[in-house]
Amino acid sequence: MQNHKPRKAIAMIELIFAIVIMAIALMSAPRLLSQASKSSLVVAQQEAIATVATNIGMILTRQWDEADTNESTESPILLTAGDNALSEVKVGGKPTGRMVGMPALSSRSFLNSLGGELNATKSADFTAEADFDDVDDYNGHVAKLSSPLTTDSTDTETGDYIDSSLEVATSVSYLSDTPTSGGYDKTKLNLNSPFATAATGASSNIKEVTSRVTSGAHDAELGTDVTLRAFTCNIGSYKMYERSF
Repeated sequence: MQNHKPRKAIAMIELIFAIVIMAIALMSAPRLLSQASKSSLVVAQQEAIATVATNIGMILTRQWDEADTNESTESPILLTAGDNALSEVKVGGKPTGRMVGMPALSSRSFLNSLGGELNATKSADFTAEADFDDVDDYNGHVAKLSSPLTTDSTDTETGDYIDSSLEVATSVSYLSDTPTSGGYDKTKLNLNSPFATAATGASSNIKEVTSRVTSGAHDAELGTDVTLRAFTCNIGSYKMYERSF
């Protein structure tokens, strides 16, 4: 008499469960791929925003205008065609070298250490210069991610970017410095927000820097178009004092 031992086998219910689990996994795959793709697009957008924000931040470190870049003197407040309330105060018809509300001994004045006064550059005269030492030098400047943002840089590495075809175009213009309500001699005033009103004259005391980053990627989903704006004001610079011991 032969003894037959039962062999281990897969029960039908186990096979059904395995098939169901595999089916669920296969159905989830497209969603997982779609989510991964969306994550890449978010990273690409963050890269674009970081690129244009860095560009604006760098430009705002430059001198306000090319007329005040003489390193041998401090940067005075420039004469502009902006709001009259921000013009130079005159006493008896004679200029005082200071702006309304400024203390008489303030280092922020219209006069530099050589006693001269300088006019702000007219918007029509904004030109890109090789030294990029003032804000309006960037007007009309276009930079690609694979090229240096200034001629002072030799770094042309694109880094670990998802989209290395980003292009940053910058424009500089004057904004209206005339309050929409109140006044500079009042305790409260309001200006256009978000500073979207162009100056009516050739110059004013507020410059707007607009940087727009776009993508030349062949993949339509990576298409990027982000614009950031910032402003910088004509306030001159403080004078450093030295003390001898």
